[in-house]
Amino acid sequence: MIQEELFKKIIDDNGQYLTYLHLYFQGEPYLHPKFLDFVSYASQRKVFTATSTNAHFLTEEIVDKTLDSGLKQLIVSMDGITQEIYQEYRIGGKLSKVHAGLSLLIHKRTERKSLYPRIILQFLVTGKNEHQLDGLKDWAKMMKVDELQLKTAQIYDFENGSELIPKNIKYSRYILGKNGKWELKKEIENKCWRMWQGSVITWDGRVVPCCFDKDAQHVMGQIPVEKLKNIWKNTSYQSFRNQLLSDRTQIEICKNCTE
Repeated sequence: MIQEELFKKIIDDNGQYLTYLHLYFQGEPYLHPKFLDFVSYASQRKVFTATSTNAHFLTEEIVDKTLDSGLKQLIVSMDGITQEIYQEYRIGGKLSKVHAGLSLLIHKRTERKSLYPRIILQFLVTGKNEHQLDGLKDWAKMMKVDELQLKTAQIYDFENGSELIPKNIKYSRYILGKNGKWELKKEIENKCWRMWQGSVITWDGRVVPCCFDKDAQHVMGQIPVEKLKNIWKNTSYQSFRNQLLSDRTQIEICKNCTE
């Protein structure tokens, strides 16, 4: 997990350019003992802070610290409204913990008459939970979350189909082609706004182009060896962007991405 010294260096060096900081990448942020200290450090420098959580660690103490930290946006990932369906995707997860933590956070935020963190309930729609969407919308209203987001699922090796692909094509990234193989619903174009919007910095300071690079295969540079503003303009980054603009199908992580 990222060390405090490295995190503070990133903020100190880039705070004047940084407008949005999402403190999350392939893990549960609340497991880091310094997580809310990091949020506070960035918030004090007028950086908009956001994170994504499974809401299993929202105890009374943690909720109070979250409200004190200045966190502006909290995404709560919940992919089922019954334990049976929820645990299909969130293996080992307890829906009761999500409900308790989220209820506590909303209650305490209301007590403080605060608008933040803004709470987004995010539901990854799959073939196993799409039948719960009507109930989900009612649940979200009852909980008084600020926004409900329905997210399409990224499926690996989707060509041969998967039980995770929703039957309702509205909630799927994929459609069944004429040849019997599944394909991306949206045609991939040689463009990507993400390449000019931001970067991902891993726990050890490696800079990668986006969150689809889950295994950090495309390292553009490393902090603190080099400053982010220099990495952003270096040859590796420019070559990656040029390849994407000319033929993104040659980049593995871009083949299954519709931005």
